[in-house]
Amino acid sequence: MRYQTVRARKRPSASPEVDPDAEPTGHKPDRGSRQSNPIQPIRPVRILATLVVLAATVLAAGIGAPSTARASTTAEIGTDALNLRTDPGTWADVIAVMGWGETVEVLDGPTDDGWYEVSYGGEVGWAFGDYLAFDGVGSGGGGGGERWIDVDRSTQQITLYVGDAPIESFWGAMGYDQSDDGFYATAIGTYYVYAKNADLAWTDYGQAYIADWVAFDPDRANGFHSWSLDADGNVLPWGDGPTGGCVALEPWAAATLYDFAEIGMRVEVHW
Repeated sequence: MRYQTVRARKRPSASPEVDPDAEPTGHKPDRGSRQSNPIQPIRPVRILATLVVLAATVLAAGIGAPSTARASTTAEIGTDALNLRTDPGTWADVIAVMGWGETVEVLDGPTDDGWYEVSYGGEVGWAFGDYLAFDGVGSGGGGGGERWIDVDRSTQQITLYVGDAPIESFWGAMGYDQSDDGFYATAIGTYYVYAKNADLAWTDYGQAYIADWVAFDPDRANGFHSWSLDADGNVLPWGDGPTGGCVALEPWAAATLYDFAEIGMRVEVHW
């Protein structure tokens, strides 16, 4: 399938506070008086209330705090565009937009929900860790091993990996040319994702619509995409047939791969 990518899907890519106010009160007896006052028993309810207030204060201090510091660490941006925000959440204001391959200094993080405090271009803010590559672009956002895509032509299986662990696997239609490196083959080799477009779009080569385009072979204009679709996004009767070199997937699988893939991610095609 031949397809020209025109745009990438923008990813759209929060904590309660506790403010306890407990002020102890009591009566200070007059030590100059000889009159005896009855001893007031300590009330368990008051002790329990004090403990609750102290616990709430401790919890409030820890909410949203980074779980692990990564001072003096650098990372690269592993997606087309990543927002630098004032606070760790998508609700926070955007300070800047960082581009693929740019380097940031990691100051702290991650938070419990995966945000890192970073320095970029003289600005300090927060970036979502799924799109930070700590071992180079395409290594897969913040640890756990390299994220990459395996294409096995002998079985027509496409498998998503994190390190050596398979995460997801599905069948795909591939090029009708069965040679190793023909123009209409799903050619053997090592490639890297260089473009993405999630929209339903027309392809002149296939005379059909496709979605979730992930380009990896610029010489043959090959990439991953959905089966052939009509203008409403429905699979055509012949939509899962052999392609001109692309890897065509069932729509749900194409969407899964699209969400997994990052610009710069490695793609291995082999027998």
